Amino acid sequence: MPEITVSDSQRERLATIQDELSAAYIDTYGHIRTTDVVQYLLDTYTPPEQRGDVSHERIATAEFQDLQAVATGVEGVPGSGIDAETMRGKLLSTLGVEEFAARLAAVDGADTESNAGGSEASAGDDEVDDAQSGAADGDTEAEQSGTADGEGDDAAEDTDGPSADDAAGDDETASDESGSGPTPSTDGPGAILSAANQLLTDHDDKWREGGGDEPYEVDLPDGTTETVRTKDDVRGLLFKHY
Repeated sequence: MPEITVSDSQRERLATIQDELSAAYIDTYGHIRTTDVVQYLLDTYTPPEQRGDVSHERIATAEFQDLQAVATGVEGVPGSGIDAETMRGKLLSTLGVEEFAARLAAVDGADTESNAGGSEASAGDDEVDDAQSGAADGDTEAEQSGTADGEGDDAAEDTDGPSADDAAGDDETASDESGSGPTPSTDGPGAILSAANQLLTDHDDKWREGGGDEPYEVDLPDGTTETVRTKDDVRGLLFKHY
């Protein structure tokens, strides 16, 4: 008959069960052997899924690092140098099912709390990073806005100069001083602008307002249509082709 090896604590528990069974089921001259005790335990065993007990499942599925964590507190069970199944068997024979499962549950609980703390710390770091990123973005936008405003001021300064009215005033003053009075000019800026505007009127059948980013359309002599952004562009095309 094959033999099995049990620990001293397991032998004591088997002896206790043997006495209890003898007292309950055997008359004066009867006797229950250790083999009978093992058979009784096998006959009365209920699988965990049928009795709602997760102890056996927790022990069977425990990973190596969890077994190591339990082994650190159990004398006589090494936490290294043996494989997971050997360690599982030694812990089970030394502690028993209930105690072993309870210690594994405690290890799982500690791991869960540690992971939760790490997640909270990570979330806090993310919030700080977001706040710093928002501040940096705000500074960048302010710098860009300041730069844009500066460029606008520079552009305004660059474009500041004598207006057409001022130029006309100067011409009139010069004429008055000469004593001859204002003389209409056909070569000045006003004449050029008037001629350009006249192009829009004379060729109003060649251009129209459309839509989109380039809101004007100009019909070209070759039958194609070109879109442009401003009326100045329209005048340029009309002047070029017509």
